[in-house]
Amino acid sequence: MRTNTFSFYALLLLLICLPIPLGANRVWAWSLVSIWVGVMTMGMLSSYCKDWRQFPVRRLLRFAWLLAPMLAFQLWVVIQLLPLPISWLAYVSPLSASVNAQLGLKFGSITLDTYATLSTLQKGFTYLLFAINAIVLVNTPRKVKWVLAALLASGTFQAFYGAMVVLLGLKHSLVFELVLPDVATGSFVYKNHLANYLMLCLCAGAGLLVSQLHVSSSSSWRERFARWIGGVLSIKMFVRIALIVMVIGLVMTRSRMGNTAFFAATLIGGAVALLFYRNKPRALVALIVSLLVIDTFVVGSVFGLAKVKQRLEETALTAETRDEVVAWSAEIIESVPIVGSGGGSFYTVFPAFSHSNLGFYDHAHNEYVQFAVEFGIPATIMLGVMCLYAIWLCVFAMRNRNSKTQKGTALGCLMAVVGMLIHISVDFNLQPTANAMTFILILVLCGVSARMPIGTHREVQNLANTSDGSSIANASINLSEGNPCSQKS
Repeated sequence: MRTNTFSFYALLLLLICLPIPLGANRVWAWSLVSIWVGVMTMGMLSSYCKDWRQFPVRRLLRFAWLLAPMLAFQLWVVIQLLPLPISWLAYVSPLSASVNAQLGLKFGSITLDTYATLSTLQKGFTYLLFAINAIVLVNTPRKVKWVLAALLASGTFQAFYGAMVVLLGLKHSLVFELVLPDVATGSFVYKNHLANYLMLCLCAGAGLLVSQLHVSSSSSWRERFARWIGGVLSIKMFVRIALIVMVIGLVMTRSRMGNTAFFAATLIGGAVALLFYRNKPRALVALIVSLLVIDTFVVGSVFGLAKVKQRLEETALTAETRDEVVAWSAEIIESVPIVGSGGGSFYTVFPAFSHSNLGFYDHAHNEYVQFAVEFGIPATIMLGVMCLYAIWLCVFAMRNRNSKTQKGTALGCLMAVVGMLIHISVDFNLQPTANAMTFILILVLCGVSARMPIGTHREVQNLANTSDGSSIANASINLSEGNPCSQKS
């Protein structure tokens, strides 16, 4: 299994490197990511060459809620590319049939932008392979912590770099010589993409910190003082400092919805934890309050929260044009509600439905609308249900798991998914490969927190009795695949 170890370290390195090349939001950048994931996949598969029976098929089946929708989504994109007779196409997509008929073509496809849809297909299969790699490779509590630590390190670097660029007053980026705004963008081009990425990393870091909190109460003041000193000198203090740095970076993006999404996700996650968290750590409430009060208000007041507040107050629907883009995009959805206009085709189709010149819009600034435009309403609902099920898995893990690592991970993932679902309602944060793949990893961790046994008989029995689709047999098979039964969680 040495190549599996190589693939896992390649996964960690990928998580850190993903946002560096402009958020992997350029063709050359996400093409390199596709190659990286392909090499990682071959390394992972080669570790099972001697005995394919050891390949964790059962583990993949427990993630059918994630892999099946992702695979079905890619198959739907393939169908959008298939050439069909114009007479058939008229029944499936009158909009596409009309365009192809005007060009005098006898055959046409559902998509109105073949190249963009092919690019979408390539990225989609990369995401699917990445999810499979994460499911297979992240198979112990220790590896879960390493993954969360990688996200924490990446987010801290992005926040520190973005903040320093603003504080130093640099006008051009250090590598690509791009003109920089007066707000933090990190290695991303768009401030809201950095804000979204930091929100995901903040939630992951919060989950890592919660997983290290003491559950039992101190028996004496001496023990409590010893825990305080130990906490100051332990890795928990570094995690806490990293969270503060990321909050500074998030505030300095001046992203209205990015800050709002993190604030709302922390409130919702904290409320859910107070209701469902099993054996709540005594410091959990203090941590949530500190994230909201100390970080957001005290630290934020120093680094520009007032400017974010000012931007929120000055926001007016009369000055915003994104709401008109959403309204006009609804007309595209009415034209192709089931099949969509083709993956990645929004910027090709939208000008034909624009009522006035609003400038160039290559995205809808609302992922729900853009997915419905490009892929149809059924495909969009399918992905939405997948995300809602991930939230349920997080609640299940917090309520039923005994492992501190699994429960802390579940809380962090719950906050991340809620924050993402809020933020994508006003921006296109799933378009950069770095954000999309990080979110997919969060979804994988939702399943890991709920489904991965840690080796104790009580834990396996609890999963078997309360988790639908699981059994003691499945859990024991998963243990034989390499989960360290005696490993501390």
